[in-house]
Amino acid sequence: MTTISPFAAGSYVANRNTAQLLTLKNQLNDLSNQLSSGKVSQTYGGLGTGRSTALAAQATLSALNGYGAGITAAQTRTSLAVTSLTQVAKLGTDARTALNNGLQSVAANTTAGRSIALANLQTALDTLNQSAAGSYLFGGRDATTQPVLDADTILNGTTDSQGNKLAGLTALINERVTAELGASGNGRLTQTSPSATSVQVTDETNAATRGKFGFTLTGTPTTTGTALSASITGTGPASLNVSLATQPAAGDSVSFALKMPDGTATTVTLTAATSADASSTTSFAIGASVTDTMKNLSATLTNALKGAATGTLAVNATATVTQDFFTGSARGGPSGAGIMPQRITYDAAKNPTGYVAATPANTVLWYQGENTYDTTTSPPEPTSALDTQSVQVSATGQVGTGARANDKSVQNVLAGLATMAFALPTASDANTSATYQTVVDKAGALLFSADQTNPSVQDTVTQLSIAATRLSNAKTTNTATQTTVQNTLDGIEQAPTEEVVAKLLDVQNRLQASYQVTASLSKLSLVNYIS
Repeated sequence: MTTISPFAAGSYVANRNTAQLLTLKNQLNDLSNQLSSGKVSQTYGGLGTGRSTALAAQATLSALNGYGAGITAAQTRTSLAVTSLTQVAKLGTDARTALNNGLQSVAANTTAGRSIALANLQTALDTLNQSAAGSYLFGGRDATTQPVLDADTILNGTTDSQGNKLAGLTALINERVTAELGASGNGRLTQTSPSATSVQVTDETNAATRGKFGFTLTGTPTTTGTALSASITGTGPASLNVSLATQPAAGDSVSFALKMPDGTATTVTLTAATSADASSTTSFAIGASVTDTMKNLSATLTNALKGAATGTLAVNATATVTQDFFTGSARGGPSGAGIMPQRITYDAAKNPTGYVAATPANTVLWYQGENTYDTTTSPPEPTSALDTQSVQVSATGQVGTGARANDKSVQNVLAGLATMAFALPTASDANTSATYQTVVDKAGALLFSADQTNPSVQDTVTQLSIAATRLSNAKTTNTATQTTVQNTLDGIEQAPTEEVVAKLLDVQNRLQASYQVTASLSKLSLVNYIS
């Protein structure tokens, strides 16, 4: 049943006065809160139509703060990466300059050059393990694993946890050079004297070894004068025959070429002279008879073959091994199972016969970082190192800041430094100038990757520098945006102090007046009117 509340005369006015007083009281409380907090409202609902804009602004500011933190961390990372790779590039360019300045002028200098190159190689390897805030810079996507093994392990090998002995770079170079030189130390050639006035040089007789290791005779020999004659006969193996019909004149010469496994060749030239040092690799003395002269020629030929083998051939072998070694990787690669450098295979007689991929159980793999390849290309290529690490700089923008220690240009610089460290001629070298020039040719070409090739280490530095500029520009843009959004938000949320104080005084006066009027009215009665 519906009830109707009683209605007394004047009750409507009283209720309305009460409601007005409560409204003024609430306004007073709100304005007091605004004055103490500086905020229009403690809830978004109190912002009225501005609440949607305020919520959007807060979300934008939160995102910008996140971008700012990421950019700051990336700037530190990028700055360190630029500094580190700049040092690697400088090590390469300084080494190349030293080579071109003719380090071979004094044999002792080349010995010092080996030590300097080795120290530079160790410095470069250490540099590639740079980290920022516990994250490694040159491991690609993997920032938690040390990307490069320590220099001592890389150079000298180690023993793994299963007891396997892992060969380092030094062992691989020695293994290859020994295989190239052969037991006689002359590039696996055989020198004989068929007669008192002739000498013969024959290729390696083992077909499985010939052409893969050591020298092989190539081209057509030449002579000057009428006393000397030379020819190459046979194939697989070929033989060089040099004979002396009469006494040669000073200046008469014989020249022939020796091909190396990489396809390049070196030329040996022997020249008759009135006198010659017994250790000469280029001149033979004219003796008292044709037979004596041939003995001198044969001795010089022996010196020349050994000199070419320990010099040019050994340098070539060293450069080849260093390049192959630094392509190695414990992970990734085209197959995803890493990239293995080459090791030499041998037959039952211990003759080198070819190459086989190393394994993680017998060879040091210097690079331990991420090494993903794009297998959709032919041949597969490494994915972009720059994209392996990225930072979000805006709602739609990212900046790549990644790098890998095994980028091809870095590999070449490391191989160039290693070639210098292991192949520069020493005081005991039979032909310092020829050996040195081969080092210049081989190591110098590798060291061009520091700043001359495309791409080069310097190109990577440039890419990272551009990334650093993009980060800086993004930070500037975000800061400006953040200021604008913050100003907009402040305009909605912040309560102007002067305005709040004015409103507060107005409400206080109105409320005080209302209380006074209400109090006066409450004292009125019919008695007041009668009296």
